[in-house]
Amino acid sequence: MTEPATEPLAAPIARHPRVGPAGMWTFLATDAMGFAGLLVAYGVLRVRADSWPDPRAHLGLELAAAMTFALLASAFTMTQAARATTGRARLGWLVATAGLGAAFLGAEIVEYRRLWSAAEPVRVASGLYGGTFYALTGYHGLHVAAGVVSLLAIALRGARPRSVEVVALYWQFVDLAWMPIFTFLYLMPAR
Repeated sequence: MTEPATEPLAAPIARHPRVGPAGMWTFLATDAMGFAGLLVAYGVLRVRADSWPDPRAHLGLELAAAMTFALLASAFTMTQAARATTGRARLGWLVATAGLGAAFLGAEIVEYRRLWSAAEPVRVASGLYGGTFYALTGYHGLHVAAGVVSLLAIALRGARPRSVEVVALYWQFVDLAWMPIFTFLYLMPAR
């Protein structure tokens, strides 16, 4: 009896060169549902609550604006990485993007520490407001952290154009996902 022929793992990718981006688009479609579900839950809980704290009384709008700027700048650097024609340029833009992502995460940790130790602390267990705030920002923060790790991994492996294209899709999605979170959590005043 003969053994079935096995093909190398790279062979299916060679025959289907767009598997990476198509797979990422599929993942992003399902991940968008996760963000949408959290935002809808936040909206429903906020509308049905007897009262909702004013974000200006608790959250640091200046810090959140700086975090938002870091993500917007990282959208630019990620685009430049995807457009770069040399490996050295791609690498530089990827590292810049990862640095901006790390700055976002550092600022998020600063915000969490400030909220946790404030005179009127906002904590996970301090009601619907705290719970939904940390659920939304934490879920997004985990995505940013995964993106930073992916960016650095791709940079270490040589920043091949196809890998950069796939991680660029993910990174731009993460940037985009922050915009409604920032708007609803930080900018919408209490009623």
